[in-house]
Amino acid sequence: MASIFAHPDGYVLLRYHPGPRTLADVQNVLTHTGKLLTLRNWHKLLSDQRQLSPFTEDEQALILDYWQARHFAAGLTLGAVLLSQNVFTRLSFHTIREQAYGALRYQVFEDEAEAAAWLRRATASRL
Repeated sequence: MASIFAHPDGYVLLRYHPGPRTLADVQNVLTHTGKLLTLRNWHKLLSDQRQLSPFTEDEQALILDYWQARHFAAGLTLGAVLLSQNVFTRLSFHTIREQAYGALRYQVFEDEAEAAAWLRRATASRL
């Protein structure tokens, strides 16, 4: 469902792939992303959702629960997001974003280079 990379600029790069997925797939992506963030002591990620299909309600709930729990355990995570052009994918992302209650801080971008530049500059205290 996704590829997860440790970017040399100090953030996790999460690239979603098109196609079907299960709730277990979403859980695995979250778990591996969180482990990499913890291993590197990072608090930033670039989420490339350009090929992502909309999250289901169950996936949205799982994602929210995961990031809220991680916020309490590890602190704020900053995210640069490249959104899909699919309106339903955008709506499912915005639902998560609105309900995240400060566990995640996102900035949305159309261009990957701009997103990466923002992440290099971004710190939790400046948002």
